[in-house]
Amino acid sequence: MAAQTCTHIPSFTGSFRNNLDALIATLEGGDKGPSGKKIGFELERILVGVDGVPIPFSGEHGVGELLRRLADHHGEESRVMIEGHLLGLSYDVETTDEVVSVNISLEPAAQLEISAGPAHSVKALYEAVCSFDHEVEEVLWDMGLEAELVAVGYDPFVSSPLELELIPKDRYHDMDAYLSRRGRYARDMMRCTASTQVSLDYEDEGDASRIYRMATLLGPVFAFLFDNAPVFRGKPSLGMARSRIWHHVDVDRCGIVPGALEGLSFEDYILWVSSVKPILFTDEQHVTTSTGDSYTRDIMSERPLTRSELMHLLSMVFPNVRLKGFVELREMDSLPPRLAAACTSFTGALFYDKCLEAKLADGLSAWMPEGFAGIDENDAVMARLHLEEQGWNASVYGVPVGEMVRVLVAIARENIACGTACAGMPGGATDDVAVPVVRTTPEARAFDLEGIEMLAKMWRWQRLPRDTTAEELAPMLA
Repeated sequence: MAAQTCTHIPSFTGSFRNNLDALIATLEGGDKGPSGKKIGFELERILVGVDGVPIPFSGEHGVGELLRRLADHHGEESRVMIEGHLLGLSYDVETTDEVVSVNISLEPAAQLEISAGPAHSVKALYEAVCSFDHEVEEVLWDMGLEAELVAVGYDPFVSSPLELELIPKDRYHDMDAYLSRRGRYARDMMRCTASTQVSLDYEDEGDASRIYRMATLLGPVFAFLFDNAPVFRGKPSLGMARSRIWHHVDVDRCGIVPGALEGLSFEDYILWVSSVKPILFTDEQHVTTSTGDSYTRDIMSERPLTRSELMHLLSMVFPNVRLKGFVELREMDSLPPRLAAACTSFTGALFYDKCLEAKLADGLSAWMPEGFAGIDENDAVMARLHLEEQGWNASVYGVPVGEMVRVLVAIARENIACGTACAGMPGGATDDVAVPVVRTTPEARAFDLEGIEMLAKMWRWQRLPRDTTAEELAPMLA
């Protein structure tokens, strides 16, 4: 008798089932109505001295001291203490149109990260980042430290990741020990890279699945278009250095989540998370311990976990697209603030469009008569490899990358200018056609359009952020 293939999801019981349901509920908690959607972005940068040397965490002129002085501006309640060290800040910034939440944290080698939002407009996010940058300049002046925040995908000032010290956070030391055995570029990822990440709300599980699918399909294109890493280990990089690094970090927790292109459910995603070794676990008392060879499912089976413990488990996976109660796009390199804001406008205008896939298929029908039907995970991997090796000469899913970019820009521009998404498309919605991220003030819409035109001018000349200096960016805003 032939063996039968089991196609159903097994039924789990006990603490594992309870924690699985709790994690699914956490993702369901991200559901927003069309008018409730917001957008956010995170920007990581490296603090570099006038001598071209990255500023370490420790010392009287270190990043730790900078953080302490910034905390003095916002009061005791803003301080984020971890394992007895001040390693972050949390406060609100009043922008022109709304109050924006800001969280400051440190990456493993003291890269400064600002997380702004979520907010109703990208303009408000940008104002919050500019406010933070102004404070940093003031504090650096008071410290007598000539330094600046440098937005770059890979630290161009070091030839080895071991030149950079880790901050005093047990999590990073445990990750460093584990990941360095899993991938040859794990230490480069932790110490030398910096990114721009955009966070998108979703309406329900189906909307999250749609955004997740399109973000996975277009992720290689975004990694290429926002490549800002001209140097790798002290030498000119071949292109998309940060993307290449992630190939060699940990195959189990990185890359494409299985099923991402087939309609990923919340339970599918959590079951994938449960199949990964978490490396470490931080309990509700904020005590961090190594988990050795245990899998996340083993920890989930021990006892009911608190919300903070569950969120920790979600944070210990690093796929190209991550779910955390919102969809997090992680492909883009660190960018100068105005360019990071333009990237966020571009991302929101595209992925909040429920008809994005249909519009792309229509605009690219000469190359993709069947649209994206039949494209699988291997095709997405090959698209990335082609872009890494061939750059502007590459084809993505059979489409010249220049043509793909032209259509993407046209869709984003129209969505922002008109504030509509599915109008005029076969089967398009009639009562919910607005793209939420651009349904704001005329000033915010103008800011988004300005960003799109900046990107369009750069890409029209087949230039990338890595090719473009601050002086060259300025005229693009004119």
